[in-house]
Amino acid sequence: MRVSSPDPVHLIVDNQQVPKGHELVIIEGQVETALTADMEMELDNGDWEVIINLRPLPKATQLLPNYPNPFNPETWIPFQLAEDEIVTAKICDLTGKRIRMIELGHISAGNYVESGKAIYWDGKTETGELVSSGTYFYQIDAGDYRQARKMVILK
Repeated sequence: MRVSSPDPVHLIVDNQQVPKGHELVIIEGQVETALTADMEMELDNGDWEVIINLRPLPKATQLLPNYPNPFNPETWIPFQLAEDEIVTAKICDLTGKRIRMIELGHISAGNYVESGKAIYWDGKTETGELVSSGTYFYQIDAGDYRQARKMVILK
């Protein structure tokens, strides 16, 4: 679909139009937006090529490897959700001490793997201090799901 308008354009998704177990993805250039039921999206005025894609929702919730790894000073933590859940990420040092908590709130089922959707960590503590080089663990909690992985920051 090609959209051209001097005014902003609104897209509205009716939950009856998206097959169960799939998500509707709007692709604008390099930006992907997964629309959930009854969600609205506004395209800025101009000339857009919009690709509408139905893709299956993940069958299982999982935490994926962060990228880049090793990193300095920022990294992205991708994940997939099989069901709508409240999602929290924790960053801990080697002793298990919590360095940072990132509360994402209630997230719809879907793929959160691109840098615009994945969890972003700037390499800072809760108080805004940069962490030192070393190994850290990141953990995601989503409903009953909990998993941790290892990452390395090199300065």
